Amino acid sequence: PLTESLDNQSIAFADLIFLAQRNTIIAVMEVATKDSTRTQNFLAAMHIPPPTSSGKTKPPKPILIKPQILISGSDFYASPTISNDQTEIAWVEWDNPFMPWDETRLVKAQLTWNDGQLKLTDIETIVAEPDRAVYQPDFLTDGSLVYVSDHCDEYWNFYQYKNRKINQLTSDQYEYGEAHWQFGQCRWRPYTAKKIIAIATNHCGDRLVEVELGCGAAKPISAEFATCLHLHMDENNRELLWVGMPAESGGQIMHMDLSDDNLTATAAVNISCSARQITNLNPSIPQPISFPTGDGQCAYAYFYPPTNDNYRSPKNTKPPLMVMVHGGPTGRTTFAYHPLKQFFAANGFAVLDINHRGSTGYGRVYRQSLLGKWGELDVSDMADGIRHMIATEQVDSQLIFIRGGSAGGYAVLRALTQYPEMFSGGACYYGIGNLITLAQLTHKFEGYYTDRLIGEKYDAKTAAQPSSQFMQRSPIFHMDKLTCPLILFQGLDDKVTPPQLSREVAELLSSKGIYHKYIEYRGEGHGFRKMATQVDSLTQEMEFFASIIRRRYDIASN
Repeated sequence: PLTESLDNQSIAFADLIFLAQRNTIIAVMEVATKDSTRTQNFLAAMHIPPPTSSGKTKPPKPILIKPQILISGSDFYASPTISNDQTEIAWVEWDNPFMPWDETRLVKAQLTWNDGQLKLTDIETIVAEPDRAVYQPDFLTDGSLVYVSDHCDEYWNFYQYKNRKINQLTSDQYEYGEAHWQFGQCRWRPYTAKKIIAIATNHCGDRLVEVELGCGAAKPISAEFATCLHLHMDENNRELLWVGMPAESGGQIMHMDLSDDNLTATAAVNISCSARQITNLNPSIPQPISFPTGDGQCAYAYFYPPTNDNYRSPKNTKPPLMVMVHGGPTGRTTFAYHPLKQFFAANGFAVLDINHRGSTGYGRVYRQSLLGKWGELDVSDMADGIRHMIATEQVDSQLIFIRGGSAGGYAVLRALTQYPEMFSGGACYYGIGNLITLAQLTHKFEGYYTDRLIGEKYDAKTAAQPSSQFMQRSPIFHMDKLTCPLILFQGLDDKVTPPQLSREVAELLSSKGIYHKYIEYRGEGHGFRKMATQVDSLTQEMEFFASIIRRRYDIASN
């Protein structure tokens, strides 16, 4: 251990930066009392003492470091970055009730040393506007600061702060940023003093582009992938690595030699298998589609037709439809190769993987349109997507299924109670049935997320009233409308959506006499990690849906 433990408090660190000249680590620090889910967040420094020799056989007892808090006062900090000469620092900060894709501040300061202690001086807030979110700041070699930001109806584009002036570098209809759900996300890197390399996202996929800082022109330098991840460059800016995820096979670690003017990407390492390698089947190739919504707008999805070389469907039949819903809800699905989608396509399902409004990848207006309308707009988009597939005669209108986890599980429950006549069955993984319970148990990062999504501040006295949006949009209070079978899965160690949320739904289904199954797994948290759990849950889900399809065709189980 390097750092001291605190009495009755737990400490966690993230986004570490090493200042080699001073043998110091700067990081985001989170402190929580052991009996509380609420935390305090800071930027902190840890000064690593030089190694000492005691002259004895046994190594000396390590000197534990007491973290030095550099700045506090904001609810959250992320993405600290240091200038090349290690004299300046910049970071992103924000406060509740906002999430980091809603509204953040970009702050810069001077690093000064006094008696071995690090201090921040000349603190300057560069961006602090309403409805603007900053993503991944970084210094260039000339000392200027480049970052990604959005505003009003803009996509996430590049900006540069130089000589106390902000200059917008790009105005593309690509997303150069993404929802900041995790520390360490990286979508762009400085390349030369006048160029950067970035991941550009739109509905048709991701690709690497080279951005000229002078004119903002973006030139593609890689083939298009379903998605690109984890962009990293060596310290000499000569080699670039990233993960490219195609649609028809597993991911590849891609390599690019930046010392060559002719930038060419090559596959360095394959990191997963293809459908043919696993099952000797051709993969289902997804089709990016858009469809009209009931309010005259447009929503997006990826459609996977059923594919299995060993079988043909009965004459005059259309395949059942499996609707998949991503989590978040501020997230996105991509058409990168995924065994789960191929599993359902190989078993005869058509798959509709929806990026409802509120998803990322389509600009700020599309992403923020879900605020105040969660459980309504996203669910109506799903219904419109299903209607589109039925109208284009690609699926059986009597065999529509839906599955999702977390916020996607909430969407499953909400869809089944809002459009019960549309579905034949559903699968809910660690989903949210009661928004009141969620508000009582949620953690600090998402402490006000639900409030903004449904458009009402949580109040224990008013939330349980029939007029409250917490009541109106909680599926558990509308289970009398649910008419189709439902299977539920829950991890017992889940801290994000605790077991109580799923148990409430299962108990109510039992009291209503609605056919369902409820399965709990010990040692699983939010998102199942164990292979045995993944295999068991998917096996039970598939059998659950297969039994419904057999009844539809009056086929005996064998």
